[in-house]
Amino acid sequence: MHKKLAFFSGFVTLGMMLVLIMGGTVTKTDSGDGCGTDWPLCHGKLIPTNPSVETMIEYSHRVVSGIEGLLIIALAIWTFIAVKHRVDVKIFAFLAFIFMLIQSIIGAGAVIWQQSDAILALHFGISLVSFASLLILTILLFEGDREHKVVSRRLRSHLYGLSIYTMIVVYTGAYVRHLGATYACVGWPICEQEVWTFESYVQMGHRVMAGLLVLYTLYVLYLARKEMNRLIERGMMASLFFILLQVGTGAWIVLGGHATYVPLLHAFLITCYFGILSYLAYHAYRSTDRQSDSQLKDMNG
Repeated sequence: MHKKLAFFSGFVTLGMMLVLIMGGTVTKTDSGDGCGTDWPLCHGKLIPTNPSVETMIEYSHRVVSGIEGLLIIALAIWTFIAVKHRVDVKIFAFLAFIFMLIQSIIGAGAVIWQQSDAILALHFGISLVSFASLLILTILLFEGDREHKVVSRRLRSHLYGLSIYTMIVVYTGAYVRHLGATYACVGWPICEQEVWTFESYVQMGHRVMAGLLVLYTLYVLYLARKEMNRLIERGMMASLFFILLQVGTGAWIVLGGHATYVPLLHAFLITCYFGILSYLAYHAYRSTDRQSDSQLKDMNG
């Protein structure tokens, strides 16, 4: 169904991944003030002259984000024109646009008004929702109207719960970065210092929640295997792979992974995890319609 549109959607999805990684680079290198308090201009200019490294990092992130925003708008318009019979496809195109717009507003607000760490931590999560919307849109365009096995109510509810809990964990991780609490704990997995600060409690809280996320992922995978739902099972296997690597890179950062690429890999892995999980949660949701249709046919038959 609409292969050209599907490939374009895939290209835009990759672009959103790049925006997320570049945003992580801005945070990791403390380049958020690289363009001063001007937005969308940079130090009062459209193109900065004699820029510092921080200015180049922040400016390039703005440029790529702007291009990505235009691509998402084009994708949404094309989707609404070309796909007339699929309401769900249109909804995800709209969600990708709305959350892209919200994250742009928060990003601009961070530059102009110097927002708190608690507000800044929302930025990554909102961008993540936009990415997940694009990923689901792309998958739906490629798979067309293909039928899949119905998902049980129990498994469906846990997929919803795991998705919501993941967003909470993502927020705490982003808050750790913006608060400057990445190295607030000595040792891993337990903070070993005698004196605990607020930053230490935030860091340790994030670790505990991340550990619970791994256990919850394992449980949902167990339910999928028990139900013999191959699509959910394979998706949860991939999710488990990404979340284990994500936890591993988190430990690597604390134990000495000071290179910029390590936190970026950390962000990349959780993005992949959340993208897969979001699709599985939506797949479980749409299975309720098929289940209702099947029950209705049985009653009429």
